[in-house]
This record gives sequence, structure tokens and C-alpha cells, in this order.
Amino acid sequence: MTTNNKKDVLYQAVRQAIISGEIKAGEILKEAELSKEYGVSRTPVREALVVLGHEGFVESMPRTGYVVTTVTVQDVLETFHLRSILEAEAAGLAARRITEEEIAALLKNNNEEFALSKRAYEEGFYERAYELNMEFHQIIARASGNHRLAHLIKRLIEDMRRMLAFDPCFVNPQQHVDIIEALKHRDRAKAQQAMKRHVEETRSRVLDRF
Repeated sequence: MTTNNKKDVLYQAVRQAIISGEIKAGEILKEAELSKEYGVSRTPVREALVVLGHEGFVESMPRTGYVVTTVTVQDVLETFHLRSILEAEAAGLAARRITEEEIAALLKNNNEEFALSKRAYEEGFYERAYELNMEFHQIIARASGNHRLAHLIKRLIEDMRRMLAFDPCFVNPQQHVDIIEALKHRDRAKAQQAMKRHVEETRSRVLDRF
């Protein structure tokens, strides 16, 4: 494996661990320790940490290492603002382009969410809830027909995983129902309104926990 490949693998592993909460905010990451843990030299470790620093996941501390950054209220406000704009647009586009197969996929996803909501906080609940939520929003984003828009939305939701951990009602299938109904009726305005309302209500719940 080349140095670049090692850097990419390490970057993805550490980034995912931070997003999922396995690595907590405030933890110190040291090149030597990561090098030993992942069995690579310090060069790809250093390069991966630099990239994570550019993305705001860690911050360099001279003679100490890298500290995992804390999610702030400003982070929540900025990220949800972007989601509200981008996902409302995606829902509006999807209302005109979504296929019957994609509607069926949304309904299947929603049924799984309802079933999961009855087993709240069992082992593996949060991971599965996150997967279903990501799948739901990505089906709509892809149905928009704009691949770059779908990519941006996926990246935003991935970056928000630490924030979404603060949502006490992370599984919220009823709000998804409202979005699906608007899409089934090919109602652009209602689809945008339902998505915007969903994102903004999630933002409010997250902010209440800060």
C-alpha cells in the first residue's frame, strides 16, 4: 500500500470514529500513538491529521498533538442552515422526477423507521437509526437528478453525525411521512415545505440540548 493509500485509509478511519463519537471531542490525538495503532509510519498519520484539521475535525496543538474539536452552537446553526436550503431544493426537484421505485424505497425505509422507533435505545439502535435517516435523505437527494447536490447533502449529514447525537427524537418517521406524501402527489411546494419543516424542527431539538 502506498503512502497516499495509507493516508486515505487512516483519514477515513479517524474521521468516522470522530463522527460516530467513538473518539470524543477534546481527546488528544498523537502521531506516535496513531502510527502504532494503525501499523503505519508517522508520515501518512501526519498527512491525515492535516486534512482533518482543514475540515475542522481536529485542531493542532504545538508540542501536544491534535485535539478533537467541539461542536458549537454556531456549527449547528450554519450546518442546518445549509441543509434547509439544499434539501428543500432537492425535495422540490424530486417532486417532479421521482420514480415509483424510489417512492417504494422511501415507504420501505419509513416502515423500518416505525419498527425501529418501537425498539428505541436497544443495542445498535443509534447506528441503524442513522443509516435509515441517511438512506431516506439520499433517496430524495438522488431523485433530484442533481448528482452534485446529492453529494453535498450526503457530506453535510455525515459531518452532522456528532450533532445529531443530541437529538432526543432522532427516529422521527411521522415527519418523513409528510415528505413522502408530498412527493407521491408530485407537489413541489409541499415537498419543499415539509422538508424545510423537518430540518428546522430537528435543528430546534438539537439546539435545545446544547
